[in-house]
Amino acid sequence: MNEKEPTVKKIRLYRIQNPNIKAEPNGTTSHQDLIGQWFTTDLENVTNYLRKSTQTFGPDAGPVEGAELIVVEVPESELANLHVSKDPTASNMDVEGDNYIIKPESEFPRATIQLDEHIGDLAGKLGNFNNLMEAKIRIAAVVQSLGEEAVSQSVN
Repeated sequence: MNEKEPTVKKIRLYRIQNPNIKAEPNGTTSHQDLIGQWFTTDLENVTNYLRKSTQTFGPDAGPVEGAELIVVEVPESELANLHVSKDPTASNMDVEGDNYIIKPESEFPRATIQLDEHIGDLAGKLGNFNNLMEAKIRIAAVVQSLGEEAVSQSVN
């Protein structure tokens, strides 16, 4: 008799980043030891960082290629232990309540979605509300198309 293993409910966490844009940590809302480790369960919330990850600001402002959406799946039973309040550094910072710290060495399934091809013509124009909303719709469609098992594979 072949018994099925119990299904472990997984929660998706999201992060938008661009390795081509470097920002110095300020110690209040970011910290050197935590660069690249901030995630949220809310795709809508993470896409609010899209503009900062697709362009520079100031006198030489312009689009910057290389934005990525990182999708990590963690067992629901482990989610509370990843909350910022459990991290010794992040727990003392001014952070939002839906933030989680996922260490780079963690073995949770992870997918990296290159966003340039999905944002396309909107790059550098996300200060416009309508363009930002369109970019969010495009990204949500890509995430929805991942399917249940796709995060354990590399997605481009």
